[in-house]
Amino acid sequence: MSDEANISKSASALRHINLVLEGQEPQPLGSAHPANLVVQAYQAPADAGYGSAAYQEGVDYIVDYAAGTIARTEDSRIPDWREHPAYGLERFDHTELPYYSNAHYTCAITYEAPTSSPAQSEARDERSLLAERLPRLHARLSQDRQAVCTIYGDSISTGAEASGPERSFFGRIVSELQLRYPDAAIRSEMRAIGGETSTMGLQRIAEVIDTKPDLVLIGYGMNDQNVDPDTGNAVPVAQYERNIREMIASIRSATGADIVLLTPCLPNPRWRFASSNVRDYAAALRRIADDGEAVLADVQTLWEQALATGLSHASLLLNHVNHPNDYGHEVYYEALEASLLG
Repeated sequence: MSDEANISKSASALRHINLVLEGQEPQPLGSAHPANLVVQAYQAPADAGYGSAAYQEGVDYIVDYAAGTIARTEDSRIPDWREHPAYGLERFDHTELPYYSNAHYTCAITYEAPTSSPAQSEARDERSLLAERLPRLHARLSQDRQAVCTIYGDSISTGAEASGPERSFFGRIVSELQLRYPDAAIRSEMRAIGGETSTMGLQRIAEVIDTKPDLVLIGYGMNDQNVDPDTGNAVPVAQYERNIREMIASIRSATGADIVLLTPCLPNPRWRFASSNVRDYAAALRRIADDGEAVLADVQTLWEQALATGLSHASLLLNHVNHPNDYGHEVYYEALEASLLG
């Protein structure tokens, strides 16, 4: 390890990232001058036989600490993503591939990264921010000391492809709230269903209301944007926006709960069913938030920033289609944290 990689702990933060490595091509870690890397096989959410290997620097991978990149060695034990059935395809239909998951190829990487400010910088008044944006939840946590947090959406909201419930964005935000309000009793309610569109979800709004929530996270959009060459989007943008507004009105009138909207991450653009107008669905949620109907957690903006660093869709999507891996769930969590907790 070079001298420039020796970073004091007081000026560094622990980072976790997922990457697929392709040949001997360097892949970005998202930080120049990283230190203390640990590279392991990804812990697949199902018992698929992955996750047992710990890889060795100089044998399985090489790190350019100045550039902040990592690459496989020629004889690496790390699976080469060039062997994936979708490699090199400009367009693919996952139903026509022998398999399409990236779990076998994904590495879990932990490292120290330099921070732009001292570790003990002055913190924002997190509870004041929560009180401003989510007054119902704040009152319940700080006064009544009990709260119900409900999530409502599609498979991403269920935590699909996260390596465990504790790594899903919903699991993490509930845990963080519990950490910040240790004397409160927080009950989480899972009301997300894989494969749903907002139209389908609206038909079972009573299930969400029945949880008597203080906070509802709404995560629809990914399935709404799915496209068929003959029929267009599964749910047109205008209808999607009406659905979300109706969800908000129904939940608010029945429960008074605070509501947070999550913009959807981006699907793999090479996937046959990914639309070219997925950003319009995020724009619809921004309009709703601008009207003051809900708080926005803008996942899609952070997702695009991650891609702009050089990360590939394969390094963010565990199923290579539309399900985030652990790092993708981290992006969702960061959007929630930025919007709600500061």
